[in-house]
Amino acid sequence: MTINPATQKGMKVVSREEMLKPFKDVAEGMETQFSQQMIEQMRKSIPRETEASSAQQYYESLMDYEYAKSMAQSDSGIGLKKVILDQIVPAHLKQTPHAPTVRNAYQANVKGVDE
Repeated sequence: MTINPATQKGMKVVSREEMLKPFKDVAEGMETQFSQQMIEQMRKSIPRETEASSAQQYYESLMDYEYAKSMAQSDSGIGLKKVILDQIVPAHLKQTPHAPTVRNAYQANVKGVDE
């Protein structure tokens, strides 16, 4: 029977995912802010016949934020979250893929091309 020294002292054992959650939240928030700014600038480039009312501007800003948030939460966003995570996650928390996993992924891609 193996005894974990952390549990003997009453310390909670934290998983890798729990340790990465704050970093993921920061990266997602930064991608959300960037995406919101990008959407707002795109909206400004659309010509309008009349000036938008303050209520319409407020509604559009809320809608832009929700669009940006959903983009950042999806895996197919603009990709900024991954770049930020690569920069802010400490090296000891980064996980390198194992050789069999990489080999299997490569073989799956090759099978798809040959068929």
